[in-house]
Amino acid sequence: MMGDLVALVAVICIFGPAVIIPVTAMVLKHRKEMVRLEIERRTTVNQEVLAQLDALRRELAELRRTATEYDMSLQANLENLHERVRALEQQIDERTQLRTF
Repeated sequence: MMGDLVALVAVICIFGPAVIIPVTAMVLKHRKEMVRLEIERRTTVNQEVLAQLDALRRELAELRRTATEYDMSLQANLENLHERVRALEQQIDERTQLRTF
């Protein structure tokens, strides 16, 4: 019985590392690959988010440009209307002055 136990311990001591080392290496390689894949996934997501942010910045700049152009157009139209109203008022004043003479 004791001899069998010694033989079993001897076999485990001789062949144990030969089994444990490759299994440990496979587990570590697998973990390394999983970490690499996770980093790649995060990098891809980050790049997509950055691309979306850049697109939003461009859209916002275009919106600002359009709003500014629209505002300037409205201002020009308003000034034009003011000038037309002033001219009409001047014509009315001139006609009323001619009628009073």
